Amino acid sequence: MVDSPTTSVPNPLCDIGRTHPRDRHRMRPVEGRENVWYCPKHDLYAEVIDTTTAGGLDRGDSFPLPDGTPGTVLRHGDERAGGTIVYVRSER
Repeated sequence: MVDSPTTSVPNPLCDIGRTHPRDRHRMRPVEGRENVWYCPKHDLYAEVIDTTTAGGLDRGDSFPLPDGTPGTVLRHGDERAGGTIVYVRSER
């Protein structure tokens, strides 16, 4: 994870809202974690990771969620806070 205060990076739009404009909403910050957000409506996480690591991940690849449980990469987002946002959904 990239070290940067959460307050300097705006909450990203939920990936579902990005593709469905009628469901456009922002994700909520995960308490105690910088540059990590969660959408409780869609059980989706977004995390800023270094750009090199993000570049090696493709849709469908495994990637751990912030709590350490297995997740699946949905897509990459924009670059911010010196890294790239990766959207991940739980494999549960």
